[in-house]
Amino acid sequence: MNRPSAEMMECLLELKRKLDAAAHGQGGKLVDEFAAMHSRSKQTVWKWLALFAGYQSGRKQRSDTGMTRLSKQTLDHIAAFKSVSVRANGKATKPTAVAMNIADANGLEVNVGVAQVNRLLRARKLDVKSQANARNHGRLRAECPNAVHEIDPSLCLIYYMGNRQMMMTEAEFNKNKPAAMERVKLKVWRYTRYDHASASIDVKYYQAAGENQASLFDFLLHTWGEQPQRLSHGLPKRLLWDKGSANTSSGIVRLLDALGVVHETHATHHAWVKGGVEKANHIVEMHFESRLREQPVSSVEELNEAAERWVRDYNANMIKHVDCRVRRHDGEKHVRDDLWQLILRYPDALVKMPERKVCAWYLTGQEASRQVRDGLITFVHPEIGKSRVYDLTQWAEFYSQRDKVKVMPMLLADGAVRVEIERLGQEPLLVEVMPETEFTEFGQLQSAALIGEEHRAAPLTVAEQAAKDIARTAYGDVNLDEAEALLRKNVRPFQQFNDGKGMVAHSHLGQGELPERLLPKAQDLALRASETEQKRKNIVQMMVWLRGHLQSEFRPEIRADLERRFPDGATEPELEEVLADLRAGRTAAGRAHLKAV
Repeated sequence: MNRPSAEMMECLLELKRKLDAAAHGQGGKLVDEFAAMHSRSKQTVWKWLALFAGYQSGRKQRSDTGMTRLSKQTLDHIAAFKSVSVRANGKATKPTAVAMNIADANGLEVNVGVAQVNRLLRARKLDVKSQANARNHGRLRAECPNAVHEIDPSLCLIYYMGNRQMMMTEAEFNKNKPAAMERVKLKVWRYTRYDHASASIDVKYYQAAGENQASLFDFLLHTWGEQPQRLSHGLPKRLLWDKGSANTSSGIVRLLDALGVVHETHATHHAWVKGGVEKANHIVEMHFESRLREQPVSSVEELNEAAERWVRDYNANMIKHVDCRVRRHDGEKHVRDDLWQLILRYPDALVKMPERKVCAWYLTGQEASRQVRDGLITFVHPEIGKSRVYDLTQWAEFYSQRDKVKVMPMLLADGAVRVEIERLGQEPLLVEVMPETEFTEFGQLQSAALIGEEHRAAPLTVAEQAAKDIARTAYGDVNLDEAEALLRKNVRPFQQFNDGKGMVAHSHLGQGELPERLLPKAQDLALRASETEQKRKNIVQMMVWLRGHLQSEFRPEIRADLERRFPDGATEPELEEVLADLRAGRTAAGRAHLKAV
């Protein structure tokens, strides 16, 4: 509220004296007359009297101040109904009256008006505006330069067609005109890096259809490598970024793991975690990209040359008339390069980026696996360039002989690898192993036991431990060698059970009473062979067959009866029937012989 003028203050003091002297109930009339005379509202006059004239009405504050008939449950539900209808851009889409109607329809008592509900929502910080700013962000700091980096790729408003620089305008490129964006096949992407401790900024541009692994890989090599135009360089201990597809690609993740860079993605809608790089993007847009209208460049290569010069001068605060320093909580403004140079006080903070050809191995290399043999694995480390032996015997309890483990080489660690060992029902065991470096002149491991002078039992693998448990269960308190000897001697296992009687394996069978079951009556099986399976004989073959069986009793006259009885030939079973008829005194046709009486 604006402070009243000196003339108004004199009038207010005079009004205060009248109010102090006025009878009870007359104060309101005096204030109404004063408000009308000076074209002010009654509320303004009362506030001026209290704030600037020191007037006190003398009335006691009501004992129920701040209380309301509306229940907390109803108010919370109305606030929730409004909150779930807020768009991503913060716009509220559900009026209070609609929320009150829904609450009433669901059995909640709504006994005050819309205006009072809105007042209660504001007083209790349940309104949409208060809730939009409800999150209290924690203050974060970094221990030293290169302790924490933030990286963020974003689409740039610049694009190129041929050798001509173009700018995306709101009128031509917006969410309602997707076809305009589709015309620009190769867009310009800005990759920005921010160092949390020093606030130093780095930026590089790429022309591509979208975010991709190749652009991000090149930017990491550029921004963490030494550049002639930039003071800050080196690997960070920790990297913060969002969950972009390029960021979480397997090749980039393998590279970061190998470099020992701890990488974290912030939760959805928590971009404030990497607010430093968001601010850096804004600085790049305002202080660098805004210059491109006055002096366009014809390609991304020229754009990056200009960006390198700007990065050099901005971090060093060398741009005339522009204050490039960063203001910190100590109230001072600091030059970014000056802050980054304090890395001299932290000798371990500056770690050199490996060569491109070594880092490129992780983009194309598949996840390596190796078989464990006698506790050892071999692996060709990309930084060393030849095979090395790695000893896993101290973790033998988690693997079996000839099990496969996943291997990931570590960079900047003298040939170390990270080994992932699967564990049943648990998270995989991750261990870092250094290569064996001490060998005899004969190329054997110096750590191996010397024959005849040393005897060292190898640690039991998980399978050997299981075998030991099996042997103890079968033969009692014996070791593996003793159990194998007992097995070869055919010694009965499990003798310790049932008071020394041993295990019952089959003598308990045949004891139980089987249930009675009803079964259908079985049918006789017809054993006659199918005629289609028998070979038929012609008349000549039939006569030969019968002659062979009848011998001297054979009569050629039976041919006529056979031809009539079997015009298509006969099988052997049919001829056996004919043979039976003839021996019984019947004709070959199966009829009885006629005799004259």
